[in-house]
Amino acid sequence: MLAATHAAFSSALYLGGAAVFEYPTEPVAWGLAVLFSFMPDIDIPTSRVGRPLFFISVPLEKRFGHRTITHSVIGVAILAALASPLYPAYPTCFWAVMGGYWSHIQIDMANIRGVDLFWPSPVRVVMPGKIRYRLEVGSKAEMIVLCALLTLCAGLYPMSSLGLRGGLHQLLKDFDIAYDEYVEVQGLNWHTLELKAIDNLTLAHIECSCPVLGAWQSGLIVEYRGQARSVGKSQLQHNLYPVDAVLVKGEPLRVISQRVDMKGRSLRWLVENLQANHGYYLLGELYVDADKVVNVSQIETYHPVLWNGGKVRLHYAKAEVLADYLNLTAIRGVVVVQFWLRPGDAPVELSFSGGEGKAETPGVLEGML
Repeated sequence: MLAATHAAFSSALYLGGAAVFEYPTEPVAWGLAVLFSFMPDIDIPTSRVGRPLFFISVPLEKRFGHRTITHSVIGVAILAALASPLYPAYPTCFWAVMGGYWSHIQIDMANIRGVDLFWPSPVRVVMPGKIRYRLEVGSKAEMIVLCALLTLCAGLYPMSSLGLRGGLHQLLKDFDIAYDEYVEVQGLNWHTLELKAIDNLTLAHIECSCPVLGAWQSGLIVEYRGQARSVGKSQLQHNLYPVDAVLVKGEPLRVISQRVDMKGRSLRWLVENLQANHGYYLLGELYVDADKVVNVSQIETYHPVLWNGGKVRLHYAKAEVLADYLNLTAIRGVVVVQFWLRPGDAPVELSFSGGEGKAETPGVLEGML
């Protein structure tokens, strides 16, 4: 086959593999796949790789001939041994080398001669079996195959960055796909939900690019107009019913969390004394004095603060939504202070101030400084 056909076929396999197996496409790995798609022809001194490596190609051609050892299982095994040092540190590059090399052998099976895959056995492997369907080097049929491969690469390129599920997700805009995808990768990156939805309370139709905070009751918690809202298929459990939803991956996310023992303390103590150079979310459960009276005007099914008799549950709560609960004193319970940082954000700096005007940091937060 021509070098261009080998390059196109190896590219199609590399991009198709990225779409199916969802590994990241990298220029170096892609380049290695193309480069090593030429390598089996090192047994020809006039080939693209044989000319610069004539000191290897000339002896190979004289001793073994073309499409023998370099196109065999033995040749693949030798290359795997030589490339094995790549695997621990650069597994993607290792598989790109092996995949590119194998792509050459695979498409050469469609040549009229076929390849001696099990060399030194004289049995030749051809595909397809009937000779009239095989390709002659440089023929019109090979040119048609080359054009088809280039067209396939153009179609696979955008799919390779999205993955097969991501491509289907973009096409179908299905919320269940977005939810499943987020559950698998939450905590690794910032995510945004491109959302069209219906407010279950007001029946208003909304569109937004909403930051995703977390998962809840087979749905997602998003931030819409500064408020945490739940999105999901259950109209009894969620605020927003999704019509179209696409999950978009953003920058890498670093989450720093610390537990705070709230026994004998109020949320007012936490909010007024916690000083930080980043915004934060509060998560946890507090068991409180059931005789306390709370003015609860929230009627939506999801709210960052859920009151249930003697228990207050915080779920991605911000300080501004705690007004009705600040004076509740915890009998027992733990609150997690959670910070979400983007690449380049300053380190988290926390301190508690209070007491006799002396600023100090409790031991529970020392690990975050």
